[in-house]
Amino acid sequence: MPTATILLTRCSPLSRGAGPRTSPAGQSLDYSVHAQQQIEIGGQRVARVDAAASSLKVAEAQLESLRVDVASKVLEAFGRGLAADRRAKIAGEAFAASQEGVEAAHQRLEAGAGTLLELNAARVDMGRSARSRAEATRRRVDALSSLNLLLGIEDAVGVALEGTLTGTAPQEPTAGLLGEALANRTELEVARRAASAARAEERLTSRDWIPSPKIGASYSRERESDTSILQGTVTFDLPVFNRNQAALGVASARVRETELGLVAAERRIKQEVMAAQARMEAAETAAEIYAGGVAQAIQENLDRSAESYRAGKIDFLQLLLIRRQTLDALGEHIDVLEELNSARAQLDRAVGRRR
Repeated sequence: MPTATILLTRCSPLSRGAGPRTSPAGQSLDYSVHAQQQIEIGGQRVARVDAAASSLKVAEAQLESLRVDVASKVLEAFGRGLAADRRAKIAGEAFAASQEGVEAAHQRLEAGAGTLLELNAARVDMGRSARSRAEATRRRVDALSSLNLLLGIEDAVGVALEGTLTGTAPQEPTAGLLGEALANRTELEVARRAASAARAEERLTSRDWIPSPKIGASYSRERESDTSILQGTVTFDLPVFNRNQAALGVASARVRETELGLVAAERRIKQEVMAAQARMEAAETAAEIYAGGVAQAIQENLDRSAESYRAGKIDFLQLLLIRRQTLDALGEHIDVLEELNSARAQLDRAVGRRR
């Protein structure tokens, strides 16, 4: 008798069949219906749910790890943008000062107090300042573009940064940073969840040897004898007891691998925290040099050098030397503050903070 099967769910098949019966008494149409449901015993369902839940938590921890990483990159890029903005401003001020130097050299030449050599040197210095200003402007555009890309800003026209590169901050004890990192770092949580998922998979695999019976009911109707038959059914797949040694070995190896990965992750995170703290302390030491009014003195030298040259207190070579030293010192100060901001971002990333 031909049959047709309809699969309603993975574990709940429903089959039905119909077909003609030919006998000496004549021909009749018989049909039957059969439904089954697989039953998981021995904790199989609990192990399956635990494995699925652990895998979901691994994905959630990975997403949180990505958020922390992006936040630290944004902080670092923001500091880079502020530094580039400040360098562009200083380059513009230096160009304006070089223009004033050309005017002063020209006035001194006309008054008979200067030389053509000084005027030419001033013009050369103005050309170098113009090139430095153009390069600083280009780097500022690059820094802002990188920041806008991280923030997902498509149209960056008219976008300006607000804020300043801050100086020193209170130092934090190593033990506190390590404890915070072990509690916050999502990579460590990923490793923990992966180990938990591997153990759940191992428990599930270890229960595969337990047979999973299918219980069901069948109903059939024989028209020729006018008989209805209702039966209960129990089905077992062969072999009944499958030891599943290969899969169990793979699952055990996976558990060992994830446990070793967890230990390695803890060790790596501790090293990252200590390295980030050492970088932070070095950056703070460098920033302290400029915290006692040094930055203000540098800026004052830049402002007063041109006035001193106009008044004849210094010659042009002294003016160029003071200006170069002052601009180099200003650039170094910005480098120190940018490094301090980058060190903070690295420490936040190592500890797992998201500002």
